[in-house]
Amino acid sequence: MNIAFEISPLLLASGSFGDKSGVYRYYYGLIKAFGEYLKKNKKDDKIILFSFEKKLLNSPPNKDILELLKNESFLFMNRVPPSYKNSSFIKLQFVETFFSPFLRIMNKIVPIKTLYLYIIEELRFQEYISFLKKQFAKFKVTIVYHSETCFYPLKNFKNVITTYDLTPIMMDQFHRQETVDLSQRKLYFASRHCQGIVCISKSTKNDLIKFYPNVKDRKITICYPGIDPIFLSSHKSVFSELSLIASQQVDELKKNRYLFFYSTFEPRKNIVILVQAFFDLHRKNQIPKDFKLVLMGGEGWGKIKKRVFNFVEENYPIKNKNKIVVLDYLNDNYLIDLIKNSYAVVYPSLYEGFGLPVLESLALGAPVISSNSSSLLEVGKDAVLYINPHDYYDLRNKIKYLIDHPRIAKKLGERGIKQSKKFKWQKSASKLYDFLEAL
Repeated sequence: MNIAFEISPLLLASGSFGDKSGVYRYYYGLIKAFGEYLKKNKKDDKIILFSFEKKLLNSPPNKDILELLKNESFLFMNRVPPSYKNSSFIKLQFVETFFSPFLRIMNKIVPIKTLYLYIIEELRFQEYISFLKKQFAKFKVTIVYHSETCFYPLKNFKNVITTYDLTPIMMDQFHRQETVDLSQRKLYFASRHCQGIVCISKSTKNDLIKFYPNVKDRKITICYPGIDPIFLSSHKSVFSELSLIASQQVDELKKNRYLFFYSTFEPRKNIVILVQAFFDLHRKNQIPKDFKLVLMGGEGWGKIKKRVFNFVEENYPIKNKNKIVVLDYLNDNYLIDLIKNSYAVVYPSLYEGFGLPVLESLALGAPVISSNSSSLLEVGKDAVLYINPHDYYDLRNKIKYLIDHPRIAKKLGERGIKQSKKFKWQKSASKLYDFLEAL
């Protein structure tokens, strides 16, 4: 059972934390754990890494992919023969050369250049697909695992894909139109062409069946994310550097005296309501004056980060009185210190496919305030203080409650460490292997 994994999302990213979206971290973590499972259990199966986007193979792979290739179970199809070595490509080049003068003349009368380029590109893609199929046959591939952004039905293979969440379908108002379109195409592909579907939570599986009832005929399994080993390993504290970074925006950042949020800044994450609730608590002197709110993440869409910056500038024009720190992504060492030294991590997202920030925070012993929606209840169980993400006052009151009750915060942190241990990449890799073998 040799499996080909489509890795365009990994090739597009640099491997730095800022590039590591939830999809990247899950997909990479699953592939890595799957390879380790094969090696540990002395399986002869091979993992072939490839991309439907041939141009992505022109750039050197990031360090994460190079790390995978240290495992002998992996092969990387990153060498594509030059077009002139393939007779079909020669024919295609001949057609282009022969018809180009004619098309230049016709395009002056009727704008057919766009159609022509589309046809040529499609022919090139089909030639590349033919090449891939031959390579898969050479490596005795039986299963093709498609990625979030690149998927294409391949006959004579078992097609598998991961479904992360259905937010673009269920909450299309919180997404760009191109994201909604991509999600619709992917879910159509999954429901029509895939023999196997992997969901990252029970919540996602339930939503998938609800909105696409015909997937009941497909084999579906749930493979939870695990925790990146770096979150469980010891490292040198960099909090003094974080304090220096934060001092550019606030007077002082102290350990255990700030709330922390990290994720992409986008409407679904409910960041604006968090900022307003925190500001309201300070304005009414309902929480200690030295408490801060630290927000970290990249700019998504919807100009949420700009709205937060504007709010801070309007309400805290004097730096020494500012209570809110807004950061771009920092590397894992900084992230870990920000989580570990926070009073609590607050994650009021409206909907999640899983919620990695919650799991990572639990693993580091940070008390967590999180939404009582979607998969977040699966992740946190009884180790999280839940809020209704649609209720501003519930969020505000729960923040005050947790700050007023440090013993409860400590208890949640202890429960969180225990709860996080239920999610292991090794367990998901083993489950995935059995699932793929049964297809």
